[in-house]
This record gives sequence, C-alpha cells and structure tokens, in this order.
Amino acid sequence: MSGILQAIAQLTPTAPQQLSRDYDGVEYRWKAFAFRPAAFKFEAYMLAVLGGYVVLHLLGKAYNTGRAKKLYEPYTALIKSQFTLVRPPTASSSALWLLYATGRRNVLALHATLTLLPYHDILTLLFELTWSIIEPTYDVGEGLVFNLTLGRGNAGLQGEGLGVWALVNKNSLKKVKEQRYDLSFPRLHESASVPVTHTVFSEHSDVNDVVFKTPNVGVKEVLADPVAADVLKYLIITDQPSERPARGALKPEYKAREVALAVYKPTNAAQEAAVNAWLQVALNIADLEGKPGLLKAEVARKIAKTRVEVDASLNSKYKKELEEDEPPAQTAEDKRLAKKRAERANLSEKELKKVEELERKREMRKIQKRQMK
Repeated sequence: MSGILQAIAQLTPTAPQQLSRDYDGVEYRWKAFAFRPAAFKFEAYMLAVLGGYVVLHLLGKAYNTGRAKKLYEPYTALIKSQFTLVRPPTASSSALWLLYATGRRNVLALHATLTLLPYHDILTLLFELTWSIIEPTYDVGEGLVFNLTLGRGNAGLQGEGLGVWALVNKNSLKKVKEQRYDLSFPRLHESASVPVTHTVFSEHSDVNDVVFKTPNVGVKEVLADPVAADVLKYLIITDQPSERPARGALKPEYKAREVALAVYKPTNAAQEAAVNAWLQVALNIADLEGKPGLLKAEVARKIAKTRVEVDASLNSKYKKELEEDEPPAQTAEDKRLAKKRAERANLSEKELKKVEELERKREMRKIQKRQMK
C-alpha cells in the first residue's frame, strides 16, 4: 500500500512555491505572475532539440523533393514518347517517389519507383548509414526501379513467354535473390555475352539465345558498355510474383507477366544516358514477349509444366497448414460423451445421483465378469 501511495504522491503536482527574493536574473512579471527563464533550462533544451528536428525534417523534405524532380527529368522524354498517359511523380514519402504511365502496345502500365535516402528523418538516416558500415552487404544506396506490367490474368498475355529470366549485378545478387521469390525458378547459366560483374539466370539455355541474339532487343549491345553495365542492378523477365504466395497458388486473374528493371542512382550524364538505354531495352523486351513462337514447343511445355507443379505444391502446403490450424474432427466416442454430458445437464441432483449409482454398479458387474473369465 505504501508503494502505491508513493507513486500517487510523485504524480501529484507540487504546490506553488514562493519565489525567492535572492534572484538577480532575467524575470518577466505581469500582475501576480512571474516568469524566470533560468528556472526552465531543461525545458529549453528539449524545445531546442524538438525545434531542430522539425527544421531538419523540413529541410530534408524540401531537398529530396527537388532531387526527385531532377532525377526523373532525364527519363521523362522517353517515357512520354512511348506512353500516351504519363502522370507526374507523386511522393509516397519524402524518400519514396512514384511515376505511373499507361497507353502503349504490349504494356499495360509502367510504374517507376525512385528510392532516396531519408534526409527528412535524421535518426533513420544515421541508423542506415551506421548499419551499412557494420553490415557491408546492406544496401543503403539510392536507385530507380522501372516495373513494366505486360499483362494481368488473361488480358494482354500474348505468346507463351520466356518464363523467368534475370540479369543481376553480382554486388546486389545476395539481396536480390533473398527478396525475389521468382528467382527460385531459373538456374544459373554461363554466357559469353555477360561480363564478370554480372550473372544470368534462365530456365533454359534457349531463353538466353532469344534474349541475346534476337535483333533489335539490345541487351547484349547495351551490356557491352562498361558505364551501362555499372549502373544496372538487375533486369528481370518474369511471369511469377516477386513474393512467395502465402495462401496457395495465385488465381489466374491475379497472375501477371512483367519486366523489372532496377538501376543504381545515376550521378552523371553518361549514366543517365545508360539508364535511358536500359529502359529502351526493357520496352523492346515487352514487344518481344508479345510475339508467339519464341521458344521450341518442348521447351515451352517444360516451362508450363514447372508452373503446374509449383502451383500444386503451393496449394498442397497451404491445405496442410489449414488442416493443422483446424481443430481435430470429433470421433464417435467424443460424440457419445458430449451427448451424455448434454443429457446430464438437464437432470436434477437426485436424478443425477441415481444415474451415477447405476453406472457404478454396471462397471462393477463388468469387472466381475472379466475376473471370472
């Protein structure tokens, strides 16, 4: 009890104290009130810290807003020339900007996502920079991701497609493989067209031939440029979700075919031109995916079979999870006992004792019969 009383006493505000007459600092008086700034040093420090944080937030927000508009600018002309409707960049947060475009053959929509350092949040910024020093594989860099949705469900899906194919920078390989479920489909392939800084994944060697050797696609030509190779993080052709489905296989209407292009933030005009070249390559791949007969019939059947098997496995695992979460079905004995308890619940105390006595005698007779045998 004494502890509770002490806690209440600490929460109770102290009574007003008489101001000391031995004070020669700054003082502001108004009628019966007096304010002495020297008595509020802690509050002044906290107010200064809070005000400084707000000022840094506003400055960081304004800085990232200006940078976002400037970073999107080199690619706006190409996007507007390819799409009939282009919305201006919109801020999801000060460090995340989105651009949407639609109205192009073989492409339902383009989503361009720009990720910047959180200059508006100094604490998060310091944490990310510190963690990048502690964990060298932690990716704290800024970058652009262009996501081209070629078709969703039965709409816009032309040709049999190329399955999942990827060209990934080795500096980002570990994180990209961890983050993307669709990269569990292809295998690592060796190719003379790929420099040592990158690696290529494919479900069949024929897919590599289609991507690298088809005229007017440009993957091989752009990759041969060292500047373009350095700025590329990954280029992925996929018909699978980037995240593993949690509730069985996706329904047909939610499945999509996409081309994902991720680049590091360009720092000069040469790198900006290289990003434009990669974006044009991604658009060329979208046109390529719209053509039928890209792969041999047996290769296409193999890729399709893999998807049927994976969907069946996802559905089976999800069904098993549901069965584990559901309570076990009642057995005949459980039902008999439940019925028995329900019948006894309606009996009076006298009737209940009588029934229990009959059951006791019945059990005694059963025991005697076993002993006689």
